[in-house]
Amino acid sequence: MGVILLLTPILWGATFPAAKIGLERIGVFPFMFWTRVLGFVTILVAVPVVARGQVTGEAVRRVMGPGLLLGGLIFVAYALQTEGLARTTATNAGFITGLYVVFTPLLGLALFRRGVRGAAWGAALVSVLGMALLSVPALDDLRPRSGDLLVLASAVGWAGHAVGIGYFAGRHPTILLSLAQMAATAAFHLAALAFTEARVPDTGEVWLMLLITGVLGSGVAYTLQVVAQRTITATRAVVILAGESVAAAAISYVWLDERLLAHQWAGAALVLAAMAISELSARRADLRAELSAPAG
Repeated sequence: MGVILLLTPILWGATFPAAKIGLERIGVFPFMFWTRVLGFVTILVAVPVVARGQVTGEAVRRVMGPGLLLGGLIFVAYALQTEGLARTTATNAGFITGLYVVFTPLLGLALFRRGVRGAAWGAALVSVLGMALLSVPALDDLRPRSGDLLVLASAVGWAGHAVGIGYFAGRHPTILLSLAQMAATAAFHLAALAFTEARVPDTGEVWLMLLITGVLGSGVAYTLQVVAQRTITATRAVVILAGESVAAAAISYVWLDERLLAHQWAGAALVLAAMAISELSARRADLRAELSAPAG
């Protein structure tokens, strides 16, 4: 499942430069609305293929509450992140978003009293240091930007979503939970359009950006996250998902010509190191559990 989850940060990383372009064309709330609608339609189309026998009246009723909660968290986090992205670089937004890697175990501990292994805390701290190096323009200029602060606030929302997915993923059919949360967040975004201009994409370039962020970044990536977190803890998952920061920086480098300085490349290396620490620790724990399990 860890391999499946590795695809999610790559897809999410591509959405940062795509969203940066799309936001300049149609605005924040219209872009968010169309992104989530496309994500919802993508999952809806997949339901008949991957959810045979799972779509029952009882299953749908049970998943509505969790879907509403998770969708609300996505809406709040995505609104803060997108408003921040409009005021900062795609690279900065990608790495600051990754700070949910440290907020997630804290929320898990506070809400569910879930213990956290020392290696996981170590990986989180290393990743935070790495993302701090990545997000500052110079080592002698540590002043926060308004866009960066908004993205930082969104990281708390993404952490809450990761914890929620970890709690609900094993209790509901994967595709229904993914569909319910995307339907809820699309509805929230539709309501938000009442306070702004409801613009329809009018160029092929904007539709391409929406396909990347909506179909791939929302529909496919969130479903992969739900699938993976059925068997992977939220703490382990978010360290893997922190790879979206590196993916966002690499893709923004190629696509938007956003450059990293030496200290920022060092930060990227620390994020990758944190991912490796987390994965190796988890694999060792899984191996010890298998060796200690009684035979037969």
